[in-house]
Amino acid sequence: MAANRHTSGALDGGSSWRPAVFFAGVLAGIIAASVAAGWLLDAQAAPTVATAVRLAGLVAAIGWTFFGVSTLLGSRLATDVGPATRAALLSALLAGGSGLAELAAQKLSLPLGVVLQLAAAAAPGLLFWRAFKAAPQHRWLATAVGGLAGTGFLVWFLARQGLSAAAITIGAVVAITAAFLAGLSLLRAILSGSGWAAVARTVVDEAIRMRAALVLLILLVLSLPLLPLLLDSGERLEYRVQFLLTWAIGSTTLLLGLLNVFLGCGSLSGDIDSNRIHMTLTKPLGRPEYLLGKWAGLVAVNALLVVVAGIGIYSFTRLLALSEPTSQGDRYAVDEQVLTARQSVRPTHPSGDAYAREVETVIDELEKDLPDAFTRDRQGTRQNIREQYFRKWHTITPDKVSEYVFSGLGHAKKTSPIVHFRIRPYGEGSGYDRADVSFALWVNGRPFPYRDGEHLPYTLAGQTTHTIDIPTEAIDDKGVLRLTIANKNLVLPGATRPTTIALVPGKGLELLERIGSFGQNYLKCLFVVWLKLAMIAAVAITSATFLGFPMAVLLSLMIFVSAFGSGFVGDSLELYTGMDSASATVRDMAELRYYSFYDFLKKGEYWEAFKVIMAVVGELFVKVIPSFDRYDAVTAVATGMNVSVWTVLECVLRVGLLAPVVLGLLAWFCFEQRDLVRSNT
Repeated sequence: MAANRHTSGALDGGSSWRPAVFFAGVLAGIIAASVAAGWLLDAQAAPTVATAVRLAGLVAAIGWTFFGVSTLLGSRLATDVGPATRAALLSALLAGGSGLAELAAQKLSLPLGVVLQLAAAAAPGLLFWRAFKAAPQHRWLATAVGGLAGTGFLVWFLARQGLSAAAITIGAVVAITAAFLAGLSLLRAILSGSGWAAVARTVVDEAIRMRAALVLLILLVLSLPLLPLLLDSGERLEYRVQFLLTWAIGSTTLLLGLLNVFLGCGSLSGDIDSNRIHMTLTKPLGRPEYLLGKWAGLVAVNALLVVVAGIGIYSFTRLLALSEPTSQGDRYAVDEQVLTARQSVRPTHPSGDAYAREVETVIDELEKDLPDAFTRDRQGTRQNIREQYFRKWHTITPDKVSEYVFSGLGHAKKTSPIVHFRIRPYGEGSGYDRADVSFALWVNGRPFPYRDGEHLPYTLAGQTTHTIDIPTEAIDDKGVLRLTIANKNLVLPGATRPTTIALVPGKGLELLERIGSFGQNYLKCLFVVWLKLAMIAAVAITSATFLGFPMAVLLSLMIFVSAFGSGFVGDSLELYTGMDSASATVRDMAELRYYSFYDFLKKGEYWEAFKVIMAVVGELFVKVIPSFDRYDAVTAVATGMNVSVWTVLECVLRVGLLAPVVLGLLAWFCFEQRDLVRSNT
């Protein structure tokens, strides 16, 4: 029997306890030697050398422990140790390493402690992977648990040492990564069927295999935790929270949009170029079902990433909101004007329907007296006159007191202590861009504010939006609030009368009432973002059905940019061509471009004629693509404005249903006509 004894070394020979005793004895010797040497050197008045010896002993002890545990768990001895025992052993190793890192940080130096803690945090994942080699069914789970445990100890260590920013960043990166990988596993389990579900599952797998997609995922995972670190702690907390919400959600939308473009185009083009599509379509799977699976896979990945990123952004926002504000007013602005959901209430004329009838009567009289002014565009002219009267109603002359009636405030009276009166005045004809504007305010006939027996006027900077808090107890039982404004401007030098106060119609004169919570508003915003990404996914799939990968990506990016920046693109086209079509009808725009093109050709100005053609093409391109500016939920959330249910429903119908259906039919038609033997790349 002795001849058959295994002779691979001290680890596997002899009794099962001898290897452990051997490594424990060596470890005890290293520790004892370093402690004794350090004590002797301290006695010889050599503290620097003593510290160096202790440091060398500490490093040797950690290295020997790591090597010993790794070797023991990888030897034949490990086959007799169950998963629970291995987990307990490695957890003890992690706790011991963290304790040594804490000791090093306290007694030696913080950087050394951080390095040791990093090593201790990385060790469990590596050792769990090695230890569970014989139990592959538990290997991935054990490694993930070990890595998360190591990260938890690392984050705790950094937080205790005052490195809170590093702790939050590392913890967030690992948490987002873990949530994404867990979500991928869940998606693969949900899409475990055949047909289109199998195609969708391949898209989910490609989300972490394709290099372009992987780069974008890494940027997303890193950008969310790092963005709060870029904020200036000396800035108002209100602005920091708004900046975080705007840029975090905006950058997430941008990165996920690019991910959809590259992943959608690359997935379908890759199947065609590599001939994998022939193996896929030989199964009982038609081309329409194949395209549906590709789109469904992208939509599923989008849902996962929007949820993961959304939870991260919400957590960072709430954490940032707990920071110290610059003032009590700053704290109030964060709670009542940012982390909330408000709706706008615009004023109605005190005369009600009588005012509208009076304006229409005046317009009818003007049309009788000046019929030529209404010949070219009767409806447009009448609308311009209405707008002039509307602006006149928003103008407060020195000899005038204007009253603005806000209705439908019964809910605010019952649920909120205040409503926000937002006003943007400017001194008309003052000659100064931001001249101060003074006015007196009455709320339902009572002077406001009224302190110490005196009605105090307001003096505000012109061309700037200001918010005035008005108690809801001033609202009457019918939910009506009447605001009366009197011009109190001073007479400027060289003038004979005070400056007229002009109020910007719309957002320059409105009441904001709270109707919901920030959480509900934020969820609606994420849903709108997901709908937009679903359309971009359909665009990418459709482009790849008739174009090769490079051209499909280019076309998808053009549509992506046009959809998200349709307003900017339209303004750029007008600046480029010098044609302002803001108030023109479709017929007027067509006639203008036709005559302009003809005149440029007659004059030999071919470049200008080409610009007209490009303007027509560009405008048609922008008109066909749904404008995402209509559903700007990000700005609404960042400014505490409610994302209305009607906005969400309209986005569902136009962006989430109509656009993908139209694009899907186009993709089906193009894909049915395409020869899959030859590549379009």
